[in-house]
Amino acid sequence: MYGELQGLNKQETAERYGKELVHGWRRSYDIPPPNGESLEMCSKQAVAYFREHIEPQLQSGKHVMVAAHGNSLRSIIMYLDKLTSQEVINLELSTGIPLLYIYKEGRFMKRGSPVGPTEAGVYAYTETLALYRQELDEMSQRTS
Repeated sequence: MYGELQGLNKQETAERYGKELVHGWRRSYDIPPPNGESLEMCSKQAVAYFREHIEPQLQSGKHVMVAAHGNSLRSIIMYLDKLTSQEVINLELSTGIPLLYIYKEGRFMKRGSPVGPTEAGVYAYTETLALYRQELDEMSQRTS
């Protein structure tokens, strides 16, 4: 929830409040915009939902797709990748680019990248390719 910034585009918001202040609201972890939510506040709700509703589905062997707004996704990625509050504020997400995580033995393994569509790992894998890639990763870990 962007509070008083709701419905304004980036340019309108910067003109009204100043570029530096808006950048601080958009990229800080714990500073909310006026009458809005910070990433920290959003994270509590998004991660709680993920843990309560999505993880049990994954544990039962189901495949789940999550589509959400930027801060909700940042919050979930922060949880999955164990990012710090400093690391998550620098996380850039590309609109419409899928990120694939594989859940195995209680762990999340990243199989996608928020960097951009040209990076090889961005596109979603078929299950067969995901299993093959996983085997390669396990083999390389054993030889390391």
